[in-house]
Amino acid sequence: MKKLFILLSFISIAFVTTAQTKIPVTVENAFKQKFPNAQNVKWAKESKTEYEAAFTINGKKASANFNTKGEWVETEMQIDASAIPAAAVNLIKEKYALATIKEVYSIEKADGKKEYEVEITINKKSKELFFDKDWKFIK
Repeated sequence: MKKLFILLSFISIAFVTTAQTKIPVTVENAFKQKFPNAQNVKWAKESKTEYEAAFTINGKKASANFNTKGEWVETEMQIDASAIPAAAVNLIKEKYALATIKEVYSIEKADGKKEYEVEITINKKSKELFFDKDWKFIK
């Protein structure tokens, strides 16, 4: 009974914390201007100075980060796994032989840099791999 009470307390705290996330109007307006067709938007506080909106657009998962001033920081857009070049697929197979590719994202940053994130699953554990704009392995 005590364990159940503790579990319910944690769930209540997590719910209240999530429900109390206030998004500055400047951030919300900047998001709506940049992504007017976004659906199912869910906000989270990424850090003291950054907010992240998770959403769907054109049937794909996406997320976008904005600083507290409403300035866009980066966007991650889901892309098809078939977009991964053969050399990158081979590298993943070499480094992580038992891996299954779960999701792939194109990352666009405010400074103009572009990267790719490949989420893999190995023995039921997730891992994120990052590649540069030319699909060269970063980490």
